[in-house]
Amino acid sequence: MSDDDIRTGPPARPADPVARAAAAAREAGQPCAVLDLAGVTDKGGFLDACAEQLGLPDWFGRNWDALADLLGDPDSLPLAAGGVLVVRGWGELAAASPGDWETARAVLGDSAADARESGVGVTALLALEGDG
Repeated sequence: MSDDDIRTGPPARPADPVARAAAAAREAGQPCAVLDLAGVTDKGGFLDACAEQLGLPDWFGRNWDALADLLGDPDSLPLAAGGVLVVRGWGELAAASPGDWETARAVLGDSAADARESGVGVTALLALEGDG
């Protein structure tokens, strides 16, 4: 008898709630990515994290307008075809640079509004984990 013969129940899921949510979204066929902002304290760090973790193209200009454009461009960012972005660890940025965080939230919010209206854009979800 193999392990497969005695295994019952659903497949194991990650212990981390954000990872579980992302895995469930992907299993349901919903494009999903997690943006981890732990240690990010300013605009430059936020845009760098977006570039690195979301696989933005090399020509990404690392400014708010360029990010907004990419969040609505499925040809450059596949996630923009109506995907979900879970943002975690954002508390440090919000505390250290409230203006940068407000702008980041506005860019993400505008993309979510576009996704609701047209189906193109990224819907961002903010993970509430401990301090942020």
